[in-house]
Amino acid sequence: MHSVGFVNRAAIARVSSYVFAPGEWLLSQFSRLDKAQWPILWVIGLFIIQAIPATIVRASNLEEGRIIAIARGAMEDGHWLTPFLYGDRFAERPVLLSWISALFGELTGGVTLWSLRIPHLGFFLAGAFLIYGLLRSITGKAAAVFGVLCWLSTPMVAPKFINAEPDIVMSTLLFAAFCSWWQGTISKRMTPLRWGSIGLLIALAGLTKGPQPVAYFTLGVGAYLLLQRQRSQIPAFIVTNVLAALVIGGWYLLVYQPHDLEYWTVHSRLLTTTGLQLVRDHLDFVVSMLAEVLPATILIGPAVFIMSRRWRVGEHDLLLAAILYSVVCTVVLVIWPGGVATRYAMPATLTLAVICGLVFEDWRRTKPRLIASTLTVSYLIFGGLLIRGWVAMPFWPHLFQESQIAGEAIAAALQDRPGPLYVLTNSTEYNMLVYVRRPIRTVTIDDLARLKTPAVAVMLPMEEAALAQQNPKMRLVDRGTIISLRRPYSIVEIQPSESG
Repeated sequence: MHSVGFVNRAAIARVSSYVFAPGEWLLSQFSRLDKAQWPILWVIGLFIIQAIPATIVRASNLEEGRIIAIARGAMEDGHWLTPFLYGDRFAERPVLLSWISALFGELTGGVTLWSLRIPHLGFFLAGAFLIYGLLRSITGKAAAVFGVLCWLSTPMVAPKFINAEPDIVMSTLLFAAFCSWWQGTISKRMTPLRWGSIGLLIALAGLTKGPQPVAYFTLGVGAYLLLQRQRSQIPAFIVTNVLAALVIGGWYLLVYQPHDLEYWTVHSRLLTTTGLQLVRDHLDFVVSMLAEVLPATILIGPAVFIMSRRWRVGEHDLLLAAILYSVVCTVVLVIWPGGVATRYAMPATLTLAVICGLVFEDWRRTKPRLIASTLTVSYLIFGGLLIRGWVAMPFWPHLFQESQIAGEAIAAALQDRPGPLYVLTNSTEYNMLVYVRRPIRTVTIDDLARLKTPAVAVMLPMEEAALAQQNPKMRLVDRGTIISLRRPYSIVEIQPSESG
């Protein structure tokens, strides 16, 4: 019996070695980056092959159209402080990315998709550099590049190559504040100038997507200072956060109008979901997070294990700081009284990447199979993204350019027709409007019914029918149907009764 057990264990060991051999070979090859002369070029290369050609092929999608509409409202109509969507007030939150896009558009001759995507990609690449730089200060080259690879292949992060949204900008600003704080802490040079720069970065992050995400820095770093008994930093830390809060709160005060408090409460997801739906929503958040932050999901447990054994030994431990930054505010999201989405945890992804790099450095020799499996998962995700960007998108571009096709059809129908394009408040698809280079105004059915001059509008068939019913004397001429978000929009030429 003992001999049979020994044979079985030997057979299992051989099978296991066959299974893990490819992963361990990948790990051995990846570890050769420690001898690379310019490993930073790998970071740039990993970024470029994901950004191109995907960023070029993909038309405006998701929130990009809304961000560009606000940028156009700032540049064309002067709505810099209070955001407007083609004339419709949008005071949900401050919009730093739209302001940056508008400024970039001022310099380049107009707000376009690229006046949004180029600054966004700049922040994206800056985030990769910050991860690399922070890891490189205490790890080898391979571990630093591994951390960047984990970040770029994280499912929550990867779509942002083709979706220029505020999440990456806000997360990079907060992580820059974290890096500045950490470098000052380990060098014992937490000067007023450094605290001032940290406060500025936090304030800018809050002006990107509202005050809530700032809690990743405040709670994470605050927990570290308390656990490590860094009493000397606490007064300056509190003052820095208060000053940043005053800057962020100042925007809300300047744009405030009656009923905005209710508006902001909804945006903050406060008590917007209750009962069983709230429970399901938060369970879905937890389960989705496990998939959305791969490959870090594999290494967060080992990271906590490593940290638990040594966190009281050293005066400062980047692994502890990164875990607290990643976990504390994410736990708050799990118990948040309203609905939550995984994208709210975006700031955690950068410190999770740092955790991956640190565990890689600690365990790649003592626990190579764990690290090899994580590297393999990273490669698989990254490879899937390459297939999307270099095969699917270039060979079937029409599948990724619906909004551009629709927008160009609208622009063609508007040739030689003066005046603005009218769009309906409740059904506007902003992404297709990115490609319409003329004044655009958001209106209601009542506004259109009162028109006294000819105009062109884009509306859904039910809205066209409602307009015809409200003003039967108005002549409506369809100039074509376009499809966007699977909805049939009509390009309608409006001839008021007074015009004949």
